[in-house]
Amino acid sequence: MGNQTAFFRRQMSPKHKAQALAITCIDYRFQKTIDEDLENRGLLGSVDRIAWPGAAKDHDSVFNAAQVSLRLHDPDQLLIYEHVDCGAYGKDNSEGTHRANAQKLAADLIKIKPELQITLLMATFEGIKEI
Repeated sequence: MGNQTAFFRRQMSPKHKAQALAITCIDYRFQKTIDEDLENRGLLGSVDRIAWPGAAKDHDSVFNAAQVSLRLHDPDQLLIYEHVDCGAYGKDNSEGTHRANAQKLAADLIKIKPELQITLLMATFEGIKEI
């Protein structure tokens, strides 16, 4: 096992930096819209992504994954993409609920990296808007 660990350490590249961390839902219906938004922001290709059902809804799981991105790739921006018609939210699918979950996640992540630039977004069938 020791030789295998040493092999993987040798294969790892030096620390690299992401421009941003994007947290999204897994819903396939919004991926193209989110990609277009990231491209318009000049971030596509230099962003860590976390896709989780409900985006910020499962705070603890997404928070833990986001900490890894912050530690390993040191992004300067955080974009949380909630979306309309989210099955993970069930009946409580209001924009206010999405906003509250995204704000809580962002507030906890900014404690780790205070200079993190936060953008909270809602993907709709018409495009992306800030929430």
